[in-house]
Amino acid sequence: MSIETIVSLAVGISTVTAFYFSLKAQIDRAMELPEPVISRQEYDLKDNAIRSEIMNNRELIEKNFEKLELIEQRVYELR
Repeated sequence: MSIETIVSLAVGISTVTAFYFSLKAQIDRAMELPEPVISRQEYDLKDNAIRSEIMNNRELIEKNFEKLELIEQRVYELR
């Protein structure tokens, strides 16, 4: 092994080691932070938004189903 290979290997190992300890420190810091608090009002707003979106999708599906039935009737009439 040449000197260049040994030096590049040492630099690579030190870089990986520094990255590992930096990442570990960030994880430890994140574990100490308080958990985000979701208020009841925020929960209710999100719940209502999701429920209204579901109802809108239901209406769209029903309209598409009606159109599909109409198309099927027309196909049967053409035969």
